Amino acid sequence: MEDQRLAGTVDRAQHREGSIDYRADLSLTADQARTSERHFLDWERGPFSHLIRLSVPHFAATRGFRFVASGHLIDGLLSAQVYCDSLTGVSGNNLDRDPIVADLVTSGWIDFQDGKTRHSVGPGQICIRDTKASWEFSCAPATTAHVISIPRHLVIPRIGSPRALGRAYVSDAEVPEVRFFLNFLEAIRRSSGELEGSAAARKMARDACATLFSRIISERPGSGLGDHPQAVVAAARNVIERNLESGELSPPMVARSVGVSLRTLHRCFSASNDSVMSFARRRRLQQAHDELVARGSTAGMSEVAARWHFSDASHFIRHFKSVYGATPAAYLKNPRKVSSP
Repeated sequence: MEDQRLAGTVDRAQHREGSIDYRADLSLTADQARTSERHFLDWERGPFSHLIRLSVPHFAATRGFRFVASGHLIDGLLSAQVYCDSLTGVSGNNLDRDPIVADLVTSGWIDFQDGKTRHSVGPGQICIRDTKASWEFSCAPATTAHVISIPRHLVIPRIGSPRALGRAYVSDAEVPEVRFFLNFLEAIRRSSGELEGSAAARKMARDACATLFSRIISERPGSGLGDHPQAVVAAARNVIERNLESGELSPPMVARSVGVSLRTLHRCFSASNDSVMSFARRRRLQQAHDELVARGSTAGMSEVAARWHFSDASHFIRHFKSVYGATPAAYLKNPRKVSSP
């Protein structure tokens, strides 16, 4: 009966009227996680009905699976804190009833991909998307996020042009408009008692929330991050940190993940007297340094250089010496006598 608990919770939350405390909880054993697809069939009802073709990746199934969501559901508007283990699937049924959804990641990450467009959303970032369009997604183990889902029919009349919903929007959570919106959601949470007993108050809250949400989308060209260089750099650094070991790390990849143009990305880094790949190289060099110190004489220079994407051992040694004042071999023999960065 464990695998039925989520379906029952979602059904009760969906069909009760008014403002309610919403909770969904699904726990799967390792055996259940290996055949996870059938355990998600009941998600066709409730505020997560736009998620389809869900499955627990094979590499993660041995640890089982847990999903917990708690928050408020106000006449179709969901605001919930979510914990989710590793999960893949599709967000979007190409149905008019599919909502507009925002995921504010607080730990872990979520990847969204639509054809050639990909957004990697990490801690401190929010991704807003129309789930009528289908987005393939993958969720990292133990990801936590604040999920906001708003009925599509409340957003479209407020955005001016439906084309504003044609792509996902990724923004730093510290952007003023986003912070204001999140603070408004917190005010709704604190007022849940008053909302429970008043249909008029619930409508006011839902309409105000939809208006604020729509303004974030319609009044910000592109992702809107371009007007906030510090937010762009912070978001880009998050992407770089998560991809230091990836050979695909590049300025175009970072720009796609953050949701800004390549030109905007370079401009924002220039404003901070830095560059995308200079920051990546410094962080890779720091990781290589830490690995050398941890492994000592057992570390091979060519192996370490390759892992952290230096073109060859001599290239790595040259950069190491420019920062730490000695070659890696000399540094390891007596690190206290060489200069620190």
